[in-house]
Amino acid sequence: MNYKVWLITFGIVAALVIGGSGFYAFSGYGKYSDALQNWDDKVGTIESLERRVPYPNKANSEALGEKVAQYEQSVEELFKSLDTFQSPLDTTLTGPEFQRKVKDRVQEFRKYAEDGGLVITDASDFQMGFDAYSNSIPPQDLVAVLDYELGAIDYLLRSLVDVGSSSLVSFERDLIPGEAGAPNGHESSVVHKYPVRLRFSGQHDSFQALINKLANDTAFFYVVRVLKVRNEVTEGPVKLTAAQQSSLPMFENPNTKEVASFERLEEWGYPTVSDEELATVARENGFISSAKDARVLMGQENLNVFMVVDVVRFISPEEMAANEKTKAEDDRGGRKR
Repeated sequence: MNYKVWLITFGIVAALVIGGSGFYAFSGYGKYSDALQNWDDKVGTIESLERRVPYPNKANSEALGEKVAQYEQSVEELFKSLDTFQSPLDTTLTGPEFQRKVKDRVQEFRKYAEDGGLVITDASDFQMGFDAYSNSIPPQDLVAVLDYELGAIDYLLRSLVDVGSSSLVSFERDLIPGEAGAPNGHESSVVHKYPVRLRFSGQHDSFQALINKLANDTAFFYVVRVLKVRNEVTEGPVKLTAAQQSSLPMFENPNTKEVASFERLEEWGYPTVSDEELATVARENGFISSAKDARVLMGQENLNVFMVVDVVRFISPEEMAANEKTKAEDDRGGRKR
């Protein structure tokens, strides 16, 4: 064989061997670098876990599990305590029964308000916020919640009568999720809110009594979210002269504790009529003679009050699980369709 051919063949073979060795060496180095980086990452993760508190060993894991169990028990006890302060849902009520119940409650409250002296604006159209169900039946899955809301609204409105409010100017109920035109869902899965909006007039004492009554109720949770108060009496009391103050007769309503103002006394004929005639007119208007050495100025306002009240209901874990299951089934049904 010619030595030149042999050298060329040897060079080609050597080049192939060297190239192949270099390729495998480079590939092996890449795998080595990846393995080393993976090792460093795992070592860094372990060192990070070792520095954490608590360190995730068996003892700490069991201790953490005990704390989680205690937390779950505390949450369960909290919901049980809340159940004692809110009425349970009536899940046996049907749509037609609820419709009849709304009509009965509306008629009963109109009569209650009339007997209690509460004037309802547009009383013939007043439906306690359930106008949509005066002629239609609600969906069955909303009946229990609507019935709960009906009970809370009935108590709220009757409280207006009980505290001596003079008039109910307006009342509106916000739609709840599930009703036509309502939001798709509640803001929270744990706390559901059913807002109502009302405007009424009454004395300062009646307004204060209403707030106290709602705050201390044990059947429903009420949250006054918006409150606007305007005094309908825009003029202050007339300043009397020293002579008027010293000789001004005093008459008081024994029920409302209202003291007859100087303007009211003038309407009764003071100072032209005799004391006996003035006392007679005062008795006819529900006032009796009361000897006092001071005039009551504060607390005699006639207030126009606008309120947004959230009827709040806390959802139990069992009901939350049932709601999530129903929602998941509805979602699957929607995808199938």
